[in-house]
Amino acid sequence: MPAEHQLQAKAAWSESVATQDDWDAADPDLLTGMFSQLVLIRTFEEYVLELAADGLIHGPAHSSIGQRAARSVRASPFRRRTP
Repeated sequence: MPAEHQLQAKAAWSESVATQDDWDAADPDLLTGMFSQLVLIRTFEEYVLELAADGLIHGPAHSSIGQRAARSVRASPFRRRTP
């Protein structure tokens, strides 16, 4: 059986949760743009994996499928700006 170790975070953790008021106030064009980015990223990554499976990528092809929302939000105006 694998050993289990408790992790101690050395930095503060926080969670951002969108409320219904946030969704109601969100610009529909912004949300549409973010969704378009999600679809584009997913399509590209699936295509790269297909190319790799066909032996057409010479080197590693790592996908981040399932993590694309984080990238889209980081590039959006929703991202918290720190001074």
